[in-house]
Amino acid sequence: MRNLSGRGKAGLLIFVIINTSFIFLLLSPYIPNLIGEYRDDQLLAGCDARIQQYRTGPIQIHLENASDGTPIQGWNVSFTHVKHEFFFGCNAYAFNSFANSSDDDTYKDFFKNLFNLAVIGFYWPSYENPQGVFHENKINATITWCIQNNITTKGHPLAWTRSIPNWLPLDNNTLVAELLENRITTIVSKYKGLIDHWDVVNEPAHTATFAGWSRADYVRNCLLWANASNPTADHLTVNDYGILGHDFGYGPYHNLLADLNALNAPFNSIGFQLHEPRTDWVPATEIWRTMDGFSDLGKPIHITEYSPVSAAVPITNSWKKGMWSEENQAEYAQRVYKLLFSHPTCGGIIWWDLADSFSWIEEGGLLRADLTPKPVYTGLDQLINNEWRTLGSQLTDPSGNVQFQGFHGIYNVTVENGDTFLISAEAGATNQFNWTI
Repeated sequence: MRNLSGRGKAGLLIFVIINTSFIFLLLSPYIPNLIGEYRDDQLLAGCDARIQQYRTGPIQIHLENASDGTPIQGWNVSFTHVKHEFFFGCNAYAFNSFANSSDDDTYKDFFKNLFNLAVIGFYWPSYENPQGVFHENKINATITWCIQNNITTKGHPLAWTRSIPNWLPLDNNTLVAELLENRITTIVSKYKGLIDHWDVVNEPAHTATFAGWSRADYVRNCLLWANASNPTADHLTVNDYGILGHDFGYGPYHNLLADLNALNAPFNSIGFQLHEPRTDWVPATEIWRTMDGFSDLGKPIHITEYSPVSAAVPITNSWKKGMWSEENQAEYAQRVYKLLFSHPTCGGIIWWDLADSFSWIEEGGLLRADLTPKPVYTGLDQLINNEWRTLGSQLTDPSGNVQFQGFHGIYNVTVENGDTFLISAEAGATNQFNWTI
């Protein structure tokens, strides 16, 4: 540079600027993707610590003598986590729907291995057709099987204006209101104790209402009827799509839920669908922003429908590029499950259709059409049934106690003398259990 003339130095500087600009232009389309991937990875890196913080807690089991109440020291106690408090669910629409009983049994085996909640369909046109004739055989058989396998049941949906029987007199608002009230109160009352989780109103921010009501009045009326029919229902949910990664706490759905809160509408949880737009790989940071944005409503959030695909279609609206595939479906699903399981307001994730042969969207299942598991099933099984389980054994200390850090949920406990019992460790509880021998 010292030997260059002033003109030479200026030329070199121009050369460097032009080449740097050219390189920047070449790289600029990739910079947002790199930044997006980095931010997602940074957020996901904290999942394990957050999962330990929010999904586990100290558990104590105390053994004492029945005769005098003294603690029993030095006895072996084994404990196995058998059911999560968090809901890992799936719709069970394909229950007993295969061409042969062998495939039905395979479907059930894969289902009960992975899920602790089953969604059962109550779509008005198929449930009551014609008017006054109710189709409940499959519903009742599914409930019986779920009870036998310790799987919680959920009904979906009670009110949805995109699922209307052709006999409903839509030109008579008064009669429609009466029929809708009768539908909700009859179903919720009939299945009280068998189904205590309901998607009461489906997609109210995106659809018309019944009977000419405002959105808030429509949803509130349905919730009031459901609650009056089963005041002890665990979860009465309002459910909608196009929220995660799009509404960060100030959109139409959030505003509707805030209005319902102000009206003291009796709903226990908020439902987000996560499959619209159907080919999106929603960035983790945007999912997290949405979850945070709705946390001010004070309700647990459930991912009520989730079904990323393995079909060879382009991945859209993300730093992730390429085509959907079995491998990308598995990667995305595991990232989403880890992320949401680590968020304190999330109460459950429901996959929408277990098998491709019955999937509402092409190749949206965890199993292929021949009922062999895809990588996504194997990956979620590793998380839910291995990484996120607690099991072990300890000897009682001089105070008769066994203490351990474990995932919230139900445990099968076995004592040295052969006694067995169940305990339920809940988030926010002391989780101290006594057993008298």
